[in-house]
Amino acid sequence: MCLHMLSGMALAASRPRMGAYSAVFLCFVAALLPSAQAALVLVERGEARAVIVLPPESGAVSTQAAQELQSCLERISGVRLEIVSKADTAGGARILIGPGPAVKELGIDIPSGFTLQMNEEGFVLRATDTTLVLAGNESGPYRGTIFAVYAFLESLGCRWYFPGPWGEVLPTLDTISVEPVDRVERPDFRFRNIWYSGWMPVSEEDRANFTAWQDHNRMTTLQGMSLPGDGTITRLAPAEQYFDTHPDIYAIGKEGERMKDMLCLSEPETVRIAVQTILDTFRADPEAKTFGFAPPDGHPQCFCERCQRAIPHFGGKGFGEPSLSDSWFAFANAVAREVYKEFPDRWLFTNGYANRVLPPEGIGALSPNLGIQSAMLDSCTFHPIGDPRCWQRQIYQGVLDRWTRELNCVFIYDYDPGKGLENLPFPALHNLQPDFAYFKERGVWGFWTEGQNCWMVTHLNYYIRAKLMWDADANVRELVADYCARFCGPAAADLEKYIWTLEDAVAATAFHENWGRLTPWRTILTPECMTALEDLLVRAEDAAGSTAPYADRIRVYRLVHEHIQAFLAMEGAAERGEFAQAVQQADRMGALRDELAKTDPALLPHTPEWARGHSSTLEYYRETYQKLAHQSDGTVGTRLALLPLRWEFKTDPEERGVLYQWYLPANGQPWDTIDSTLHWEMQGYQDERGWAYAGKAWYRAAVALPGDIEGKPVRLTLGGVYNTGLWVWVNGVLADHRERQDTKNPFDIDVTSHVQPGKLNTVAVLVNTLPPDRNARGGLHRRAFFWTLAP
Repeated sequence: MCLHMLSGMALAASRPRMGAYSAVFLCFVAALLPSAQAALVLVERGEARAVIVLPPESGAVSTQAAQELQSCLERISGVRLEIVSKADTAGGARILIGPGPAVKELGIDIPSGFTLQMNEEGFVLRATDTTLVLAGNESGPYRGTIFAVYAFLESLGCRWYFPGPWGEVLPTLDTISVEPVDRVERPDFRFRNIWYSGWMPVSEEDRANFTAWQDHNRMTTLQGMSLPGDGTITRLAPAEQYFDTHPDIYAIGKEGERMKDMLCLSEPETVRIAVQTILDTFRADPEAKTFGFAPPDGHPQCFCERCQRAIPHFGGKGFGEPSLSDSWFAFANAVAREVYKEFPDRWLFTNGYANRVLPPEGIGALSPNLGIQSAMLDSCTFHPIGDPRCWQRQIYQGVLDRWTRELNCVFIYDYDPGKGLENLPFPALHNLQPDFAYFKERGVWGFWTEGQNCWMVTHLNYYIRAKLMWDADANVRELVADYCARFCGPAAADLEKYIWTLEDAVAATAFHENWGRLTPWRTILTPECMTALEDLLVRAEDAAGSTAPYADRIRVYRLVHEHIQAFLAMEGAAERGEFAQAVQQADRMGALRDELAKTDPALLPHTPEWARGHSSTLEYYRETYQKLAHQSDGTVGTRLALLPLRWEFKTDPEERGVLYQWYLPANGQPWDTIDSTLHWEMQGYQDERGWAYAGKAWYRAAVALPGDIEGKPVRLTLGGVYNTGLWVWVNGVLADHRERQDTKNPFDIDVTSHVQPGKLNTVAVLVNTLPPDRNARGGLHRRAFFWTLAP
C-alpha cells in the first residue's frame, strides 16, 4: 500500500458520557504543514462546528459517502452535521466530500481514472485548520471517496469487525477535532472481494449488511467486470444461437452426445466464433475492460478424437485427472491473440481450476491480454504457502510461481472456510500474514474469495483478509489485539490468548485440510488444547462479568465453545460405538445454533436444506449416526458384537498379502496396530511433508459372536473406508469385493453364511488407495460391528 502522511492527526473527546471514551489520540508521523496550525473542530461539546459539503454535480459514490459520514458522526456524537452544496467557510469548518471543484481549487491531486492496469484506486484524507477533505477515485467501479470516509471514521475508533449491528464498535465522543494531516492511500491489491457462496443461508438483510461491511473495510466487488465464472464458456457461443447451425463447435460427451455447456476446443470454427463474440462485445461497449469465460464446474472435456489426442496426460496431484491445461489454454490463447489485434487494451479472463490448475507445457508464450483466476481447490488450507511440512502448499507455491512468471494478470480464487460444513471454527490467521506477503511479492492482482455467511466459523478471517488486501504489511497480531481490546473490553487479554491457542493448534497439526473434507478434529483440538481453551474462556467470562456489551459478546464465545465440545463429544461417542449418544450430541449442536441465532442467525447457522446431503454437514453426521444406532438398538437390527477400536495393520506395497493369506490369524507377522476410526495418514503413515503411504494395506481384527444366532441373518457394517477398491474376508473366506466403495459412508455386507456362532470370528479388510491428493486415502475411519436384522 502506498501510504503518504504529511502531518499528524489527533482526535479528542471532552465531557464524555457514561461509558464513553474520554479521549482518542491517533498520531501520524511527519510534519510538513505548519505545526502551529490549529486543530479542525467538527463537533464541540455536543454542538456542530462544521458542515459537510457535497457539490450538486456529485455522483452516487460521493452522495453515499456524505450520507454515511453524516449518519455515523451523529451516532458517535449525537450531533447531525448539515449537508450543504456550497463550500463557503464563513460559517465554520467544512468537510469536502468527493473530487469536486472546491477540492480541485485547493490543488489536491485525487487518484482518478480506470485503465487496463486497474491500479488507479485510492483516496486522499487531508485536514487543515478550516477544511477536511475526504475524496477518492470514483471512476468506473472505484469507491475511493467512501473508503476515505471510513478510513477517517476508523481513525475516530470506529470498527466493523463483522456485518450488522453485532460486529460494530463505535465510540461515544462529545468533541471531535482533527489535527493537520495529509494522507494518501492506495491498495496493495486491485481485486478485494469475498462473496457468499450459498453453502450457508443468506437473507436479503445478510446481503445488505455484508455489502455495507465491505465498504467499511475497503473491499471492492468491481461491479460490471466480466469474470470467468463456472460455465461462462457459453457466452462465447450461446447454444440458442449456434447449436442447431454449428453443432461441431460443441463438445462430445462420453456417450457421443453433443453438450451445450462445453465447447470442442480443437475445432477451428470454435475459435473463430469465440473471437467474433468477444469483438462484438467490446465494439458494442467501449467501457468494458474484461471478458471472462470458463468451462462448467467439475472436470469437463470433449471426447472427440482430436481433443483426446491433444491431452498430454500429465498427472495433477489431485488437480484434475487428466490435466486439460494444454488443450484449454491453447484455445484461450488463440482467442486472446486474435482479440489483441483490435483491442490490446482489454483483458480476457479465464480460470485455472479443476483440470486446468497446472500451467500448460506445450503452447509457448501466452498472449499479453490473457489473465487467469487461479482457483486451487485441491490444496491444504491449514498451512501457509510453501510450508516445508505440507507438500500441497509447496505445489501451490510452484503453480503460482509459474503463473505469475508467464502471465501479466493473475488473481486468486480461494475458499474461506476451506474445510467441511460442520461449522466448527476455521482458524486461518496464522496463514494470512505470510500468504499475503507472498501474493504481494509475486504481483498477484487480488482475490475473489468464496465465503460463507457463518461469522463464528470464519471469525476474524474476513476482517484480517480485508486489512491485508489493502495493506499486505499490516500486522495481524496488532489487528487481533485491537479487536480484543475494542470488542471484548476487560476480557481482551484472555480472549486474545484463546484466539491464538486455537490458531496454534491448527498450525501445528500434521493433518492436511481441504474444502468439504471430514476433519479429524479430535487430533487437533486435543483434550489438553480444550482444557486450555476452557480455562481461558472462564477467565474471560470472569473479567467481563456483567458489563455490557462485553458480557454478551463473551457469551457468544461460550456458546461457540460448547458447540465445539459437543462435536468432539459426538465423535468420541461414535469412536466408542455409542451411536445413540452421538446423535444426542448432534442435537445439542443444533440447539446451540438456535441459541446463537437469538443474537444473529449468521453467527453459526443451520445448513440450508439443499446442502444438507453434503457429507460434512452436521445433518450428515446426525443421519449417519442415527442409521448406525438403528442398526444396533433393535429399530432396524440388533448389534451382536462391536469390532475392536484398534486393529492389526500392515502395508502391502509388493501386493503379497493375498498369496500368503494375511487374512488368516497369525499370518504375515509382524503387524502394527492402529485406530480403526482414524485414517492411516494420521497414525504415522505419512512423511514429514504429509505425503502418505499409497497402495494396498491390510486390516485384521477378531471378535466373539453369541451362540444363538444360528439361522439369523447377520450383517457386517464397516463405518467408513477411504479406498479405491477393497476386499473383505470373514473367517478366511472372501465375503465381498468392491471396486470403489463410497469413502465417507457406512456400508453393509451380508455375512450370514460366513460367521461362526459362539466362536471368535476374524475379519480382514484389504484396502487399495491411489497416491495422495486433496482427500484422505488411508483406510478405515469409523467403527465396524456385526448385527442381525430385526424380526
